[in-house]
Amino acid sequence: MNEFQSGLLNELVAVKITTKEEFDKVINFLSINNCFLVNGEPVVKLTYPGDKAFVILKQDNAIFWQPANQELDERYKVVNVIEFFRPTEEEKVVEAKAEVIEEHVDIDEKHLSLEVQKRPANEAIVSNIDEMVKLIPAIEAKKGVVVDEKNYKDFVKAKTGMVPLYRSYAKKLETERKAVKKAYIEPYQEFEAKVNKVVKALNDTASVVAENVDVFVQKQKEALRKERQAAIDQLKEVLISRKMISKEYADQFVFDEKWLNASTSKKKFEEQVEAQFNALMEKEKNDKLNLEMVEKTIINSCLIANIDEKLISREKYQVLLATEGLPKVTEMISDEVDNIKKQSQAVAQQKEAELQHQKEEFEKKQKEAELQHQKELEAVKKQVSQTVENQPKYTPIKRGDETIANVNDKYIVTEIKQTPEKFQGRTWKKTFEFEGDLGALQMLNRYMDVIKNINPTFNFGEVKLTEKELSDPQTGVVNKYNVKEIN
Repeated sequence: MNEFQSGLLNELVAVKITTKEEFDKVINFLSINNCFLVNGEPVVKLTYPGDKAFVILKQDNAIFWQPANQELDERYKVVNVIEFFRPTEEEKVVEAKAEVIEEHVDIDEKHLSLEVQKRPANEAIVSNIDEMVKLIPAIEAKKGVVVDEKNYKDFVKAKTGMVPLYRSYAKKLETERKAVKKAYIEPYQEFEAKVNKVVKALNDTASVVAENVDVFVQKQKEALRKERQAAIDQLKEVLISRKMISKEYADQFVFDEKWLNASTSKKKFEEQVEAQFNALMEKEKNDKLNLEMVEKTIINSCLIANIDEKLISREKYQVLLATEGLPKVTEMISDEVDNIKKQSQAVAQQKEAELQHQKEEFEKKQKEAELQHQKELEAVKKQVSQTVENQPKYTPIKRGDETIANVNDKYIVTEIKQTPEKFQGRTWKKTFEFEGDLGALQMLNRYMDVIKNINPTFNFGEVKLTEKELSDPQTGVVNKYNVKEIN
């Protein structure tokens, strides 16, 4: 491949054409190198524009022609067909050694239209078979011959008997049939084999070229994908940096495979990309408004119903927004709040009923207890009254004008004194010496125990004098001392 051929493929050279022959040679070169038109069709589909001079060039990976007098981009160099096909030094050496094995032919419909001299539709094979067909009734009539003791051997006699003769005739006819069939079928089979070879060559070549076209188109699409994906990513970054859309919603952008088709222009691609980003921005805006409406609906509904808004799941309704829509979701929230309110009221009513039942039970038991207490009190009063009547009369014991006790022959009744409030928390310690007979001491001990039981601050103990010998720690002299011990 020379520099001009490489230049045409790399969009740097334009080839000037003046004849149909030059046009076909250049198109054949471009076809071998997997070139395509603007609409994505193979380059062989490019029509010859006429005998006026024009140039063929490649731009944006597409082949097209334009008049020779039309101004070209300054990067293009215009060459004629002779320069374009001028071989390099290496190619000249190869051409000198190469042998021409076939002349150039066009692979077109004219050269690949099969012409067969067909046999007339009603023409039959010329033979006397029709005369033989007429003999079938006579032949089959022989099936009815009578076979007996006298003639059965004649029917099967070698060479002359009916059975071997009929089989011999049939064998000869079958041999002739096969010979005729072979004479007719062999030319057809040869013809069929040749047709199959041509069909296979055409299909195999078409498959290889189609595969190469697919590979080329795929490469073009991948290159275009990278280019257009880069443009999308750049626009996405700008929109995110300007806080026109969040990354979460920008990442929902979907690349449309139609943007890789040759029919999709750059302008159309950019318009559709902008339209999709605008739709995503609008979606994010509406979603935020819907979420705010859901939150307000939850707060207001709970406030009106006087229930805790924490009982309503925000996450659940945020998910339902995508499938149910805002009106349905707000209705569902209101229904849930109403149900919770009804349940709360039912629970409150049940609690109130339980409390009322407990109150009634308590009042009932209280009345029963009061009645029982009243009965017991009456019984005690009655018992006390009877006891008082049975006991001897009490004689008051006074300290000055104050009666400090009432006594009779068996009992002493005295008031239990309470410590005044201003003396609460204080205690006094006194030491007494008592003297009396055994009865007096026993009564004193009983009173002391009674006071100790009814007043936890009271305590008492007996003080005894015990004689002990103790040594002086300084002199070591031993002396006797009376020591008080409290039991």
